[in-house]
Amino acid sequence: MKYASGEMADRYSSGARDYPEVTRRAVVEMHRQVGVARPAADGLMYRGVMIRHLVMPNDVSGTRDVLTWIATHLPKDTYVNLMSQYRPAFKARDYPALARPITRREYEGAVAWAREAGLTNLEIQGYRGL
Repeated sequence: MKYASGEMADRYSSGARDYPEVTRRAVVEMHRQVGVARPAADGLMYRGVMIRHLVMPNDVSGTRDVLTWIATHLPKDTYVNLMSQYRPAFKARDYPALARPITRREYEGAVAWAREAGLTNLEIQGYRGL
């Protein structure tokens, strides 16, 4: 789930204004079909919804809104991978809001929002101690 806002999706992903709406419907349907991802005895997940969200600088991705939507529309133990590895590449330097990596404070905010929303199955990347 990359964007919460159709405006941001439109601006940064080639006119994908309907991205949030389409993605939300798809995630709800995936969950209906396969449920929450749970690790098997070997520690791997073979079935279930796994949501990845890339935290972007200047909240371009609308992280709080994405996490609030997940917590409102799916079980609180839905697997959510909060991705910290955003790095500006290709044409990102043409857009000031995307022209830098995320800060520790931005990522800490994303983790705090996920916890405030009541999400309990988080994969937290890149920053120890969160």
